[in-house]
Amino acid sequence: MKGLAALDRGAVLFIGMAVGAVLWRAFQTGGNPPPAAPPAPVVVRAAPACTDHFPLSARVLAGLRANRPLRIGVLGDSFGDGVWVATAQVLHGQRDFKVYQLSREGTGFTRYQSRDLLADAKSRLNEQPIDIALISFGANDTQGVWADGKAVAYMSPRWQAVIGQRASALVTYLHDQGVAVGWIGLPRMRKPEFDAQIQAMNGFYAGLMCRLHVPFVNPVAVSEDRDHRFAKELIDPATKARYVARAADGIHMTPHGYRVIARPLLDQITLLAAPDKPGADADP
Repeated sequence: MKGLAALDRGAVLFIGMAVGAVLWRAFQTGGNPPPAAPPAPVVVRAAPACTDHFPLSARVLAGLRANRPLRIGVLGDSFGDGVWVATAQVLHGQRDFKVYQLSREGTGFTRYQSRDLLADAKSRLNEQPIDIALISFGANDTQGVWADGKAVAYMSPRWQAVIGQRASALVTYLHDQGVAVGWIGLPRMRKPEFDAQIQAMNGFYAGLMCRLHVPFVNPVAVSEDRDHRFAKELIDPATKARYVARAADGIHMTPHGYRVIARPLLDQITLLAAPDKPGADADP
């Protein structure tokens, strides 16, 4: 059975190799800022869907060849915590995956005075290597940032340059380690002003991740009602069943809600499972 499992996973691997060639080559080759700065106008734009040959990468390919569990690390803020729970629930009981929580609530790319996300990732991944990274940041970052000794307003060109450099550095580090990276955006929000800021955030990260060859999931369409408004209860697009999607704060999701917004990436990850290896979790 072990040889058969390896053969089955090998079949998945070589089917994916054709579509993963581009990504394979790519892998080879809180202190808050002061409120003194005037806010920049928030431009609300649609966040485009960004697709890539996720989740193939150097480490994923090596894991498939070795027929070992693929290690999935979830990075982010409190939304990352929710994605981690959703990922652990979806992959529960599958011996082909191990899921690790690398997220920390209250963190963000505007809060480097309290925690440098790149340095934190390097430290934690030295202790626990991963093959796939799912990332969700941004809910804490709708604010200005310090740059060159000055307070820079949210979504201004300088803000985008600073935050873009920080986010790019994290993704580049993961890519250099051979890790497959996917980014999950933020849902529709209840308060209109905050929602406008979040949709600007989605647009910013959608463009940035596409340039970095990282699939970006924009969850707005599955987190709003037919009139494109915030709704606490929604219809699951996969099951067509009504469910409670949002937490009471009008910001966060329920566990089911996180599963829905992360589904586009989780569906691709689960395709890498060996079909004849059900059972309890295995040691990595």
